[in-house]
Amino acid sequence: MHIHGVTAANAAIGFTSSTYSFNLPPKGKSIKVNEALGQNFVDMLCSHKSFKPCVSFGQDNDLIYCTVPATSTQGVIAAADKAKQEVGGVQLTRLSFPPTMQRGPIFKHIQNCVKEVYGK
Repeated sequence: MHIHGVTAANAAIGFTSSTYSFNLPPKGKSIKVNEALGQNFVDMLCSHKSFKPCVSFGQDNDLIYCTVPATSTQGVIAAADKAKQEVGGVQLTRLSFPPTMQRGPIFKHIQNCVKEVYGK
């Protein structure tokens, strides 16, 4: 999957971010499955105490915020913008990582969720 982060040019001028936006690869040809994929993935991630389903990024705590902006209840996203965020029928997912997180267990949980989604 493609993960969009800080570009080298942005980093060179001091911009840093711990927020990553990505589209999971489609799972088969089912429109219904792919439409729900991003939100189902966020729900799986949030089974871990370190994840919170939220769009308010940047709080100073140890939580990882995750959301599917197109299904967020905080603000209205125009249909045209939702369409731009969709790839292969799967909506954009966004994760925001705190600098103080325990990387090993967090990355293991993400890997397990990916394996559960794709059966690998």
